[in-house]
Amino acid sequence: MGHQRLGKLPTHRYLPDIVRYLVTGGAPTEPLVEQVTEVSRDALKRALRDPVFVEALWLLIRLPQAAASKDFGAALAEIGLGARPPTSVTELMVAYNNALERVQRRAHAGATDLGDIARQAGAAALAEAVEAGMPMWSPNAADVQASVAALRSPEKFGALAHHFHANIVERVIHYYVDRNLHKLVGADRVARSVHDLATYNSAIRRHCIEAALIMRAFAKDWLGKNQYRDGKDISRDDARRFSAFAVEKIGNELNTRQGSK
Repeated sequence: MGHQRLGKLPTHRYLPDIVRYLVTGGAPTEPLVEQVTEVSRDALKRALRDPVFVEALWLLIRLPQAAASKDFGAALAEIGLGARPPTSVTELMVAYNNALERVQRRAHAGATDLGDIARQAGAAALAEAVEAGMPMWSPNAADVQASVAALRSPEKFGALAHHFHANIVERVIHYYVDRNLHKLVGADRVARSVHDLATYNSAIRRHCIEAALIMRAFAKDWLGKNQYRDGKDISRDDARRFSAFAVEKIGNELNTRQGSK
């Protein structure tokens, strides 16, 4: 009820060109690059108005701080993730998703597809980062807490924020394009095989990771200044303002990539 979809692709006739460019790596037309750029930038700007997007980012900032506290359970309860420390990455992801779903339910008409995309993007970035710091064999609750706590460093947060925003841009592009892939795959069509689609997916991921790379140093410096230099208790409004700057920087990077084609 009140759910708002992202809408239709602004210039639907360029869909085959998008897929062809991403599959072959050939030179795109100027309108194609403009379209991909505008879709990504517009989606990020609109995401700033979605409460789930803000909560997803805020939790990525506050969760590592909670894990580094003396009472992990109490710190989790304070940020809305329950009072029981997770014993596995799976339990951590369930708590993260449940917290965001509660925000979605409260938001009602304010919730959008972008919020759901942000939830998925945040969960993917968090799971990847936590799993990278876990021991290979028989991890326990202490290992989960230590791996999450390690993400509070400015450098690790920079990587986490980078992948969160890259994941959002990637999912938005897929959101628009994938609904029409069935019309584009076949012997006489743009993508001839499943292998072409794998190439296409890889190309989208590369494009988004490169476009959002500027986030890494920016997020590192921002957290270092606010958390460590100023000792600030970062709020949801702080997270929103941070992301507004981030969106502007990613938009500038997308424009630069557009101009270089």
